[in-house]
Amino acid sequence: MISAGDAQRIKRDIASLLKPPIRMSVSDAVQEYVRVKLPSGNWGKWDLETTPYMREPLDMLSSRKYRGLIFVGPARTGKSQALVDAFCGYDVKCDPSDMLIVQITKEKAAEFSKKRIGPMLENSPELQPLLSPRGHDNNLHDKVLRAGNYLKIAWPAKSIFASSEWRRVIITDYDRTATLLDVEGEGSGFDLALKRTQSFRSRGMAVAESSPGYEIKDPDWKPNPARPHEFPPTVGIGALYNLGDRRVLYWPCPSCGEFFPANWDYLRWDTNETDIRKASRTVSCYCPHCGDSEITPQAKHPMMMKSRWVPENCSISADGELTGTPIDTDFISYWMQGPAASFQSWEQLVYNYLSAVKDFESTGSQEKLKTTINTDQGQAYCYQTSDKKRSAERLAERAEDTTKRHVPEGVVFLTACVDVQAGKDRRFVVQVHGNNQQERWLIDRYNIRLSARVKDANATDPEQRYYQIDPAGYPEDWDQLTKLILDRGYPLDDSSGREMHVHIMVCDHGGEDGVSDNAYSYYRRLRTENRHSKLMLVKGGSKAQAEMVKISYPDNTKRADRKANAKGDVPLHILATSKLKDNVSNKLERDTAGAGFVHFPAWLGSWFYEELTAESRDDQGHWERANKKRPNEGWDLLCYNEAAQYQLQTHKPKFWLSPPRWAQPWDTNINVYHPSESSRAPAAKAAQAAPRQRRVRYRS
Repeated sequence: MISAGDAQRIKRDIASLLKPPIRMSVSDAVQEYVRVKLPSGNWGKWDLETTPYMREPLDMLSSRKYRGLIFVGPARTGKSQALVDAFCGYDVKCDPSDMLIVQITKEKAAEFSKKRIGPMLENSPELQPLLSPRGHDNNLHDKVLRAGNYLKIAWPAKSIFASSEWRRVIITDYDRTATLLDVEGEGSGFDLALKRTQSFRSRGMAVAESSPGYEIKDPDWKPNPARPHEFPPTVGIGALYNLGDRRVLYWPCPSCGEFFPANWDYLRWDTNETDIRKASRTVSCYCPHCGDSEITPQAKHPMMMKSRWVPENCSISADGELTGTPIDTDFISYWMQGPAASFQSWEQLVYNYLSAVKDFESTGSQEKLKTTINTDQGQAYCYQTSDKKRSAERLAERAEDTTKRHVPEGVVFLTACVDVQAGKDRRFVVQVHGNNQQERWLIDRYNIRLSARVKDANATDPEQRYYQIDPAGYPEDWDQLTKLILDRGYPLDDSSGREMHVHIMVCDHGGEDGVSDNAYSYYRRLRTENRHSKLMLVKGGSKAQAEMVKISYPDNTKRADRKANAKGDVPLHILATSKLKDNVSNKLERDTAGAGFVHFPAWLGSWFYEELTAESRDDQGHWERANKKRPNEGWDLLCYNEAAQYQLQTHKPKFWLSPPRWAQPWDTNINVYHPSESSRAPAAKAAQAAPRQRRVRYRS
């Protein structure tokens, strides 16, 4: 028998199914019904005056004129909170429909559900009663509402997009994962989103938002005066923006009242001030119409309150009237830059930029510069190149007269980088580098061609006495690396008789079948000697990888189709190859000694410099070898040395404030000792000199 209370609930649920949409704009509904977490930690009403530029994009989410909305903007603009959280709240309360929210990974989807969407629905008094009361209807990735509509929080996968109809699909942080450019061979995430909403016709809406994340394809690209709102040629969110009507945020000058783009290009600061903190405090904005007027940071909010979105082919008068005909397209697209971001001051913008420039000049790394231009300024990044083209001849001219295979003054630790060569010319290619906080030295370069396996004990010719090295076929051949690299000391160039031993060995683990298996076995043998921390096995990663060096633990024990004997107990360092090559290229382009300079010894032949110039960036910005037969080992091994700096954390300035014993001057360096000190032999000293690595728990 149904109780009176149950009957009332059933009646209310049925009524919610028949209830027509609430006729109000998205922005008004958000302010009325959706609660947001305030800086104090409490939940309060949405205040659009904090991010007034989000009002129009919010209202256009319910437009039936456009099939999709694209928003490009920097971090700290409130774009995700408005276009994702707020739109979700509007959908639940005012116009219930099936909605799909796509995060970049499954883990991020779970985090987003737990920290953002779940709490928002629970803490909004008008939204919480609309959730289904049945416990199994409300979990981490799926939420069912009383009205029967379905909210799914997922990640980019073919199974997520396939065979499902969604009236609304929102993809957040579009440029943070390369998966969205092509989801398992099915097409871009945005194209798949449009397909899922297609059956709803004009009522469907696909949304993509992100800060830029991909580089400009054509480094020679210049803005076209006829298309001032066009995004530079790139992929990802910028390319999607160009498909739309290309709206840019304009704000009025406090002096003349004319509108101009709220862009980074209009910020000015004292470029003669060398202290970047002081320089950033001099920032102001100038108006391109009245020129000389200096707009102070205090004018930012009043200008922001009067800001307007202006489509391509349109203009705006001083009284705010739009004229012109927008591009005829199915998509409405927005692009705003950092100066207008509510939660980012002009001073902080300039400071971040100058700090990144300083880091680039001192280290050659472009990562901080790219990050601040992408996420702070909201612009696409263009790879920085030297005016001088890197050439073998120019690099060879820099060679210095040094004592052959000695450690010069200034070097505080050595890295040995090993490339595994397969095929007929099987060998280990070894390159030893000296390092300090800023500079690099080439100490040694040689090949290991002969195994310890005896072919003919009576032969006098080494090549007749020993077999050729076979890294893929014989695990014991890897022990040559211990004998010839880890157990070897390089004399210091001070006539003291002391030697410096290699601190860490970076070794390629792939190539011919069998190499990976033997590399893992070699690591395990070193572990029995407590010397495993001196070996860093590496593999190239994807172009979208954010970390310079990412540690993984391959485990093929459950994969019958995999040959390598990976048991989840050996760390494999995945390298952001393109980024590392950018860093090394910048260091090689420096002609004078100083931060990032690479020293070469005069005893190296011209073949070495040919290897350093075997690769270059193509028109698409990818590192390519024009002649596949041209050796490039010297170049690759320099990149391995750069990877070692990131693994050891020596690229961080704070590392050198209190360096460990293996990175100290010779007199106190734990890797420096006299050959007569037998008690400090390499094997006995290995544990003390172990490189600083990330703490990891091994899996059985």
